[in-house]
Amino acid sequence: MNGRYLQFALAWLVSACVGCTSAQVRYYTLASPPGKISSASKSSVAIEVRIIHVPPQLNRSELMIRTGPTEVALLENERWASPAKDEIRDALRLELQRRLGRMTEMRPALTKLTLDIDVQHLEAELGRYALLEAFWSATLYATEQSVGGQAETCTFQADEKISAGYAGVVEGYQREIAALAEAIVAVLTSPASGRDVSCH
Repeated sequence: MNGRYLQFALAWLVSACVGCTSAQVRYYTLASPPGKISSASKSSVAIEVRIIHVPPQLNRSELMIRTGPTEVALLENERWASPAKDEIRDALRLELQRRLGRMTEMRPALTKLTLDIDVQHLEAELGRYALLEAFWSATLYATEQSVGGQAETCTFQADEKISAGYAGVVEGYQREIAALAEAIVAVLTSPASGRDVSCH
């Protein structure tokens, strides 16, 4: 009897261990792959991105998705590679670096970009959409002079249709971060830009 009990206990322990190891944790990043930003497109402009606010749910390592009009799900096995706040900052800095790299070839005097960003929403529903809404303000400098204007109330919103799966959610966010960088550079380098420039 004891032998049978011991065999049963060992079998249960093995199956429990297998069950524990089968739930693989996957990690995601918003940053562009290293090969996407060539050395030729890297900017010499010093870029400072400051995330001044993110929604409370982004202060977690787990991804969160919307599952209905009033419900969200916390995904224990789908996680950010670093805190979401850092992922947004680093991804945005890389996208700005790529775009300003093209520009500094024509305007080598550009030296510094400072950006403050207030993330209002970053949410998604599997296989349907990814949404990014943010306020931002930034200044682009040439030597010691501001040439890109301080935009005090600029807003950005992107609503991407996404493919199925959790990777589809992250890829949707990546496209939105790239679109945000494109919008920031477009405003700051517009011929109409100046210290009194604002966008709504």
